[in-house]
Amino acid sequence: MIYEKSNFKIVSDFKIMEIQKDEYNIDLIIPLEYRCVNLYFDNLPKYINSRVQFPKVKSILIRFCIIEDNNICTVHFLSDSGIHSTMANFEIDYIETYIEVIQSEFFVDMKIHENVK
Repeated sequence: MIYEKSNFKIVSDFKIMEIQKDEYNIDLIIPLEYRCVNLYFDNLPKYINSRVQFPKVKSILIRFCIIEDNNICTVHFLSDSGIHSTMANFEIDYIETYIEVIQSEFFVDMKIHENVK
């Protein structure tokens, strides 16, 4: 599945659902069924060998801004239902990146890629 809106792009093997929308933001949820998530970033510093891992992630919540000239999104890894179960979160500038969520048998690879210019 490919989801694109307001310069934001995500490619996912999992279902992507819009759960909330207002004049400023859109919230997306990607259910993962308590899988381990391996998080990869393009061009990580050399002292980080490969990935950051999060065990038992129920879902990924992504809130991205739809206001012109604000291309920030926040990615939350949820351990249960609701924003208050966030085990970790981070922000990215999505104008220069896209997100890929890849399903494997026992885990999920989430990759933050730089856009090719």
